Amino acid sequence: MVTEAEDVGAELRRLRKAAGQTQADVARIVGVSRANLTQWETGRYLPSAENARLLDDHFRAANALVELAEAARSPAPAAGGVLTTGGSLLEVCRRAGHSLAGELIRDANGRAVGWRHNLQKRGKHTTLATAYGISAMVEVGEPYIDLRPVVEDLYAKRSEFGWQGRSGGRRPEVTAAVVDALFQAGTVLSAEEGLGYLEHSLDDYSRTRPFLLSAALRTSVRLRPDAPLTRRLTDDLLASRLDFDGVPLWGEKKEPGLVAPEPSTAHTARAVVALRELLRYGQGGEDVREAVEVGTRWLIERTHPDDGVSEDLALLQPDGLPEVRLTIRHFTSAWVVQALAEAPKVPLARLSRALNSLWERYEPGRGLWAWGSGDLPIWMTLDAVTALRSAALAFAAPPFLPPPVAE
Repeated sequence: MVTEAEDVGAELRRLRKAAGQTQADVARIVGVSRANLTQWETGRYLPSAENARLLDDHFRAANALVELAEAARSPAPAAGGVLTTGGSLLEVCRRAGHSLAGELIRDANGRAVGWRHNLQKRGKHTTLATAYGISAMVEVGEPYIDLRPVVEDLYAKRSEFGWQGRSGGRRPEVTAAVVDALFQAGTVLSAEEGLGYLEHSLDDYSRTRPFLLSAALRTSVRLRPDAPLTRRLTDDLLASRLDFDGVPLWGEKKEPGLVAPEPSTAHTARAVVALRELLRYGQGGEDVREAVEVGTRWLIERTHPDDGVSEDLALLQPDGLPEVRLTIRHFTSAWVVQALAEAPKVPLARLSRALNSLWERYEPGRGLWAWGSGDLPIWMTLDAVTALRSAALAFAAPPFLPPPVAE
């Protein structure tokens, strides 16, 4: 018997009514909105593993909700030993693509204009979310939608400092995402033009933020792995490491009074992914190779959960304007999967742990990935499908490999 999201919702609703509580009561106790609880009970979304455990503890359900939620996230087994595509990566990508296409915002004339940041809420499209949407559609490959008007509008929003987003000022992470999306979409944006915008979006502040450096470096490598900017970003990213008991790794920031003076799984994984892409193009020296090996080994040995984390980022503004404070979320498990995908030797248990954490955020009813609160940020789905494709290409099963050549 296959467990669906509706089965989880029905059991949750039964437990709540048996306890004589309202949706508002349970939502307040668990720490979510009433809308989240309604979506879980109707089977539209699944509670995350963490929320399923909280609900289970609250109702004293002897792990029933946790087990049901895990079963609903697991693909159905193939019947009779015959391979099917029902739970395949191909089907996952198809569902994600169709869901994203359905969330594409259009104007009064039916012209596509972009995506919103949180796909669960109503609102306007944003520059960054639209860039993520383009990249995600390129990643999944279907369904076909005409992205030309979206690409044209996005390209037209460029400024002296690249693409700024809603807060204005220099936003290297926004510029990196937009340039990457436009380049993947095959626009008239040349590599040199993209590198120019990317360079102008950076400042001295960016050199202290591994997240900004990793995002910029990954895009720069894709544009021109041998560009001077790529080399500078590589040096800055290596220099942004901190010494943790003799092991150089990446934390949140490199400055006095760190918010979290400990190595960061998310930032180390992001840095490893960016630097390994540089090595793939035959660039980077022994220092880069060693940094990748050290970072990968630490990620493999890491025993903490590969769950999502949030980071407070304060962006300095020109001309004495007040700084802009942002909360950056990281889909940690997706980046760990990508970082491990090309490692020479990865214990199966370690990869499985990262993949399980990734699937805990999956909402099969929508074919998209959700944050713990139930929000559906578009970047989570982009990170997830990118990670899954990386793992599928790196860890191909023997039947999909070419036969050995006879000597």
